[in-house]
Amino acid sequence: MPNGRLWERAQSVPLEVAENILPGFNISFDTKVPKEMQHELRSFVRYMESHYRIPITLWVDFEYRHYLVNRDGKRVGYQFYWADFVSYPVFKNLDDIPMIRLPVRTEHSTLESILFSFLQAITDYYAWLCGVKPEDVNDLDEKDAEAVLETYLNACDAGEWHFIGC
Repeated sequence: MPNGRLWERAQSVPLEVAENILPGFNISFDTKVPKEMQHELRSFVRYMESHYRIPITLWVDFEYRHYLVNRDGKRVGYQFYWADFVSYPVFKNLDDIPMIRLPVRTEHSTLESILFSFLQAITDYYAWLCGVKPEDVNDLDEKDAEAVLETYLNACDAGEWHFIGC
């Protein structure tokens, strides 16, 4: 388990979730994303679902791009979209499901850097689940992404988890 408060808190935060809102990731791939990359990302998603609580569907769109551009015109490694809720911690509306957009071209990025961006976005998801504003996520919470990536890669190296990149 990572050391930051946010990831730990998100594993047990009490939520009321409608039956039609399923736990876990719902992923899609740009048609240009190579099959090998799709396989590796699916493996990582399975790992995350088996080791961490994802209580409210998290849509993830893997896009065949080097980077995304935010509203300020800055290049970013992911974008996280969420809805504010009238009755937190009650989640009833499918239209309010959060979404991540993640660029996955590897010509200038390593797979590890793509996974790290994905984990940073999951940190934002956990902040959202816990009712924490993005600007209130502290450095210790952000370091959780590094710890999870290291644990995942170590599990791959030890043969405890299948990952093509290991």
